[in-house]
Amino acid sequence: MAQELDLELGLAPYDPWVLKKNLTESDLSRYGFVILPKQDFEKIIPHMERGLVENLGNGVEVKVHIVEEGHESDDYTLTLIKCSGRYMLRGGWYNMVKAKGYKTNDEIGLTWDKWTRRFLLHHIN
Repeated sequence: MAQELDLELGLAPYDPWVLKKNLTESDLSRYGFVILPKQDFEKIIPHMERGLVENLGNGVEVKVHIVEEGHESDDYTLTLIKCSGRYMLRGGWYNMVKAKGYKTNDEIGLTWDKWTRRFLLHHIN
């Protein structure tokens, strides 16, 4: 099946964050997980390795690279899982958001870097 190319040019700035989420109180709670917007997350899945995607029901270890201003950045290892049709990050999520000082209504952006096989996460505002 042939794919169509989208050759339309636009003036909007490039936005690498495929998934955006405003953090809620429950995302920052001691429950220790964040539920990712399903529709946006499913745009990331085609770029991930097949073995990783096939094991989401069991939970898979993924690297998350925090993209920040300046030269410092942090890497975390979290668990990505698909449970009851929802995608979530857990297993270290609470420690990460606590260390980064994220607050309710902070917006984060997430994308998958297929070359380094890790998520890139950015605190947008």
